[in-house]
Amino acid sequence: RYENTDSYSNILYIKEDAGELSYLAYKTFNNDKYRPETCCVVGNYYSLKGEHEKAIMYFKRAIKLDRNFLSAWTLMGHEYLETKNAPAAIEAYRTKNAP
Repeated sequence: RYENTDSYSNILYIKEDAGELSYLAYKTFNNDKYRPETCCVVGNYYSLKGEHEKAIMYFKRAIKLDRNFLSAWTLMGHEYLETKNAPAAIEAYRTKNAP
């Protein structure tokens, strides 16, 4: 049920469909807030709203739940760039690509 919800939220983010992304974040969070996919959906929601620190918090939570969840590392790197924290962004991207 949660497979690819993070990818779908990325599409909604790119389309800037705040209403549908908000609904997806609400539904996934209420169903199982302890899944990395859910955390990425919620992180994308906050990122679209311009709340980058909250987005980073949710991407970190996703990584804490699953260190190998590559989407969370990538999205967290993007958020660090939005907050002008290039060293943290580089670290997130490097960690994502580490063996």
